[in-house]
Amino acid sequence: YQRGEICYRSVSAIKSYYKRPKETADLYDKEGWLRSGDAGYYDEDGRLYIVDRLKQLIKCKGNQVVPAELEDLLLREHGCEIAEVSVVGLPHNEFGEAPAAAVVLTEEGRRCDRQQLSDRIKATVEKNLALHKHLHGGIFFVDSLPKTETAKVDRPALASSLALGCKKAAK
Repeated sequence: YQRGEICYRSVSAIKSYYKRPKETADLYDKEGWLRSGDAGYYDEDGRLYIVDRLKQLIKCKGNQVVPAELEDLLLREHGCEIAEVSVVGLPHNEFGEAPAAAVVLTEEGRRCDRQQLSDRIKATVEKNLALHKHLHGGIFFVDSLPKTETAKVDRPALASSLALGCKKAAK
């Protein structure tokens, strides 16, 4: 399926952002379609699937990586060991951005050898997904994920924290 940004028209759609002309200018495309900021696709029966927010997509080796695809795979295959996971893009010299996973472990996961668990996670991704979706940015075991006021993962804060951790580890 071809994925792209979901755009729509409606009489009830937002007309503008209050006192935010730049955001308002970016809200509609040249043909007057409202840009949702969501990535999605239609299936053969015409059903629309929303995949992720465009801002969350990772651009690795010229390809788009949907964090939710990796997160769903890891939770499905390693749910006994992983309580929460968030995948973000980290700057990478070779790939542009590289997918990296921040993993919060369950009680059972905390009893596992972290290197062995990391190796199993990598093997799961490599077995199931294309090369550009592999966790080239690394796997980071964290106590918790930063959250926004609405209890969603604060992906920009997480990416900054992981990138800072990578720089410290490289020194």
